[in-house]
Order: sequence, then C-alpha cells, then structure tokens
Amino acid sequence: MNRRLVLLLGGGLALALLQQQLLLRRPPRLLELRSSATSSGPAALDLLFSRPMARPSLAAASRLTPPLTHQWLGEGNPLRLLLEGRQPITGPIELLIAGLDRRGLALRPQRWLWDPRPWLLVVSPVGSGEQLQLQGRNGRWLPLTPVLGRISALRPLGDGSGVALVSGDRLWLVPLRQRALRPAGAGETHPQPDQRRALLPEPLLFAHLSSNRRGDLLAQWSSKALGRATTSLWPRGEGQRQLALEASGPMQLLPEGGGLVVPELEGLSLRNLPGGPPRRQLLPGSRDLSSFCPLGGRALLVRHWPDYRRSLELVEPGQPPRQLWLGEAAVLGSACERGGERSWLLLSDWRSGASTQVLELSRSGQPLRRRSLDGWEAEPGAPVLYDPSRRQLLLTLRARGMKEPQPVLIDAGSLRLQPIPKPARQALWLAPG
Repeated sequence: MNRRLVLLLGGGLALALLQQQLLLRRPPRLLELRSSATSSGPAALDLLFSRPMARPSLAAASRLTPPLTHQWLGEGNPLRLLLEGRQPITGPIELLIAGLDRRGLALRPQRWLWDPRPWLLVVSPVGSGEQLQLQGRNGRWLPLTPVLGRISALRPLGDGSGVALVSGDRLWLVPLRQRALRPAGAGETHPQPDQRRALLPEPLLFAHLSSNRRGDLLAQWSSKALGRATTSLWPRGEGQRQLALEASGPMQLLPEGGGLVVPELEGLSLRNLPGGPPRRQLLPGSRDLSSFCPLGGRALLVRHWPDYRRSLELVEPGQPPRQLWLGEAAVLGSACERGGERSWLLLSDWRSGASTQVLELSRSGQPLRRRSLDGWEAEPGAPVLYDPSRRQLLLTLRARGMKEPQPVLIDAGSLRLQPIPKPARQALWLAPG
C-alpha cells in the first residue's frame, strides 16, 4: 500500500516536472493584439504575450511598412507600440512582429495589417428621410441603417463598437463589427452593422448622448409620458443603469472612463461613475465644456464673462485654467492636439459681419494660423473633430446658397480646406475597432 502510494506520488511529480520543462521550452505566443486609444501620438497598439518578452529584441526584429517612426513601451508583458510625432497615416500599416522572450526563445514571426484611421460617418438626406452612412476606404458611401425619419441625435461609441442615434422618437443602438487589425493577406473590410435595437421603450421628447473610449453610453432623456429628465448609463456589455444626477446642461463622459463632467448652476463638477468612490470636484464660474484633449484630464472650456466676451481655457489636472484666447466672437467649436500643444477654434462674429474663421493657437495662446471660411457657414451644433492619424479636422459646413451642408476636412498643418461632395446634416468620426 505504501509502496503503491509512493509510486503514484513519484509518477505524478515526474509528470509535473516533465510538463514544466516542456512549458519552459515552449516558444512564446502572442495572445492578444489590439488597437489602443493614444494620447501622445497618432496611434498605438497593445500586445499581450504568453510570457515576458525582451523588449530590445522585439524592437530590433519587428518591422513596420511603411517605416513609420515608433517606439516600444513597457517592461516584459504587456507591451505597447506607439507611433511617434506628427506623421500622417495614409493607408494600412503592415506589421511584422518577431523577437525573443527573456529566456531567449523566439516568437513565431507574424504579419498583420493595421489601419488606425477613423471612418467618416454622415447623416445624409435620402428622399423624405435620413440615413446613417459610412465612407469606405475607396470613397464609396455605404448605408448602415435603412432610411429613417429625422435623426436628431447621433453618437458613435468611443471604442467603435456601435452608433447610438435618436430617430422616430426612439433611442436606437446600431452595433458594428469591424477589424482595425487583420492577418496579412486578409481582404479589407469596412464596419458591418448588426440589427439595430431600441434601448428605451418610451417615446422621447429629447435626448443628449455621450460616450467614452471604453464604449460606455450615457443618455440624458425625457419621455413624452413622464415629462421629466432621466439620466441612463449603459456600460459596455451591460444593461441600463439610472443615475441619480441633476444637471443644468449636457453631461459628458470622460474619454478615459470612470467619470463624467456635470454642468451645475455653480459651475462644472467632475464626478465618478457608480462603482467608484463618491467624488465631486467643482470648478466655479460660467463655463461650458467645449472639447476634450487626447491626453487624459485635459480639456478646453469656454468661459462667459459679464461683458459678453468669451474666452477659451485649457484645464489640466492640479492646475488653474489657462486662458488661451479672449474675444467677442462666438466659439462654435474647438479641438486640441495631445495635451493642448495646439488648439483650433471655430469662431463667428456675426455682429461685425466677418466670415467664420478657424484659428490655430499654441499651448501658450499664441495665434499660429488663421483661416477665413469665406463662402461657408458652420452648421449649428456640429462639432469640430480632430483626427491625429491623418492630422486633419472635420467640420460640417454649408456652402453659401446651397440647400444642404457637407463634410469639410481641414489640414491641421496648412488649414487648407478639402470639401467632400456629399450632402450631410451631421458628420462625425467613428473610431477604428
């Protein structure tokens, strides 16, 4: 009996040692590769391996085609590949991943195609209705929904997994399947819509939508039946939650997740979402959130002064707001690069009769460039959006005398306009998924 037990234990120990040796000699594997939102460059990739890698070996053996300037960040596992600087991305990037782990074992080389460029979404008039459409890489326009009634609100989810919209007094979600990363040799595909579904059963009077890079969705809405404002949150992959929050204006989810900006009568407050410790940080004064910067915790605010002037402010964690611009013109929209190294304002001074302008500012508020949009009018409520992968701004403008507005791209380096001949009542970026 004892001898049999010893043999069994010894056999089990020998088997465990053999398995351990086999695992130690097994080459490393790439477990996960995903495109990541970045705050310090045009695009980034996160890589997860089966064991810690030797980063210098990975950096030396891996290749990008075209050879874009990049760096590898992290220690061992996981690692991040970060594209550097202001280099525009004009097409898919071929990526060869190869190198050794810390034991000197080689990773099987893999080739991937990576396209970090966002997609252009528009709400286009079709017949007596409107339709959500997407521009493919070949320039063709592809429908994501059937022809609907008026689309009064539109918000792409920040992770590219879908689009929320309000049409026909209903809040809808259109899930999307897309691949910013695919094995080399695989055919190029555009985002594919799944069956849209209603998120709320009640008919709506209005709804304001917000999302973050995690793919969470926030809706402030009012029902015809209830007649009161309700705030609902749909965390990514979860059901609806109601938030007991009151606001004096539209709330915005923080891009990195975990919190939101709430306008109040006393000013703007920063609050945590449910699941985190309660927090309320207040910035007093008459201010509106204009836009977020890619670098976490940075944003552009518009401050309203008693003499009817307005100023643009850059806010950063632990710092008082920094004034970048002050004037009498109306700020129709703004966007910023990285942590506010450069900012762009869309200004309109209708009282003086001047045309709408795009103004570029440095981090210190120094005017760098100015472009007058002669012959164009900004579509009310349309945002100014920045694409760091191609270094261009997206606006929705109406040519004077034309019935419908259209998307207009503006090169961030020269402020040169590139109108897109497509009727579009709204134009937004859809993040790559």
